[in-house]
Amino acid sequence: MSIHKEAVGVYKIRWRLGGRNKSLRVYGSLALARKILHKKLSDRAESRHWDVRKEISYPMSLLIDRYWEAYGSKKKSQDREKAIVDGIRNRLGKLFVREVDGPAVERWFCWLREEKRLSASTAVRHFNVMHHMMNKASTIWSRETGIDRNPTDQVEIKRPNDQRERFLSAEEIQRLKICLDQRMYRRDGNYESGYSKVRNQRISRLRLIALTALTTGMRLGEIFALKWSDILYTDGLIAVRAMLKGGKVRYVPLLPQLAQEFRRYPSVQGEQFIFPPRLGTKGERQSVEKTFQAMLKFAGIEEFRFHDLRHTFASWYMMHGGDLYELAKILGHSNIRTTERYAKLGKNHIARTGSTAREMWNLMEGKVRERVAVAA
Repeated sequence: MSIHKEAVGVYKIRWRLGGRNKSLRVYGSLALARKILHKKLSDRAESRHWDVRKEISYPMSLLIDRYWEAYGSKKKSQDREKAIVDGIRNRLGKLFVREVDGPAVERWFCWLREEKRLSASTAVRHFNVMHHMMNKASTIWSRETGIDRNPTDQVEIKRPNDQRERFLSAEEIQRLKICLDQRMYRRDGNYESGYSKVRNQRISRLRLIALTALTTGMRLGEIFALKWSDILYTDGLIAVRAMLKGGKVRYVPLLPQLAQEFRRYPSVQGEQFIFPPRLGTKGERQSVEKTFQAMLKFAGIEEFRFHDLRHTFASWYMMHGGDLYELAKILGHSNIRTTERYAKLGKNHIARTGSTAREMWNLMEGKVRERVAVAA
């Protein structure tokens, strides 16, 4: 039997059991390591099993580092994931994993909502990261962490309804387009002289991104991943390769007007991406969202997000007689139930057009009455 110090607060104990060498890594003090080794030897002498996991003190900070390296850093949304993981570290990083039980998770979630004042949807995103991390801790890393059940499963949270009904009206679409067109050019030094012919590269970039989202329903992440080779001018299509599993590709319609916008958009020599990350810029998504909100303010549009451009495309598609299953293919929904949220828009629009049918019916009724009068 032996105890070896591997690092500060990390010890490895070894003993023999049934003719085989056994070892266990202990996170904590030397006294704890000695206690666990003594208990193991006592159990060997008494030929009985002892659940040593109750004494394992695996630091929460170490679990967070391990999770980030194995999973968080590999996600497409790693910028947002990093902020969430750092928040968990600041709040719970000084505890041991075994101390982060159901009540502790519930207190942490209440703190997010009540003290940090996160919105319901944002708090749920934090909870989802915690759930994923603790799931790994209680399954594939169970031997090291000392837990075999996910403590987040004991917490009941009310998930918000993220199915927003907000989409742009015809007038708002016009105002947004006018605003983007005007702001694409820089103002002269004299305010009254209006806009010059010098392009504002940042607004010009945002303008094409917004027009693409509005007329194709593509997600922002998908637009960032577009390459020049994905613009199929001859076929009138855009190939969307991002966020699809198994190397699959889906296609969205490319309007002739949008095709002209892409042709006029300046490309960087040797760059395959249409919207490559700008040098020295962090958080491309946040940058676009911030600039887009400024454009909305100039256009007088309220309570709107960039992602709602996708909802606007889908809503107008259905209101103009679009097919629900075709819409699912265009949006890249794997489950038709996700697309069904737009079905009622098509029904409501059809119901509103009933006035035309009534006019036609009244016209027919009038013709019938005229014929009856003539026959009489």
